[in-house]
Amino acid sequence: MDKKYLRKFDVKIQSLSNNEHSFVFEFNQALLEHFSDELEMKNTFGDCKLNIIKTDMMLEASFLITGSTELTCDRTLKKFNYSLDLKNKILFKFGDFDEEISEDMIVIDRNKSIINIANYIYEFIILKIPAKRLHPSLKNEDNIDNFVFRTNAIKKTDPRLDPLNKLK
Repeated sequence: MDKKYLRKFDVKIQSLSNNEHSFVFEFNQALLEHFSDELEMKNTFGDCKLNIIKTDMMLEASFLITGSTELTCDRTLKKFNYSLDLKNKILFKFGDFDEEISEDMIVIDRNKSIINIANYIYEFIILKIPAKRLHPSLKNEDNIDNFVFRTNAIKKTDPRLDPLNKLK
């Protein structure tokens, strides 16, 4: 993928006034594959609504990501659609150099004119995917009756053991 695709996730922060601003970014599988080749997700698509409140000291960025991705169930190996619906917030404080203080607070150079949010969208989606991927038909993950072969045969016991069973 070329850098031209990633440019559509640029936010020009120098041109923003000290106010609230809203943006909408559409993403797909190509965005995820740019950051990792070893994804277990397929057919990912959705949109990210970005709300930025700019002040003289910082940017408060609120991400609302909605979409869908295709996962494979760990137990049944069936494919299923997993809906993405998440909210995240990052504070970008203006400083002398770029530094990540925590996962939700980042210092950026005050002379920086553009922030690319593609990496943040990727990280939020990856963190949303559960470690244990179960098909929605498996409501209770301990219920394995759906994929264990069962027979209706009655278990016959040896009649010689009946007197011993009465001792219980």
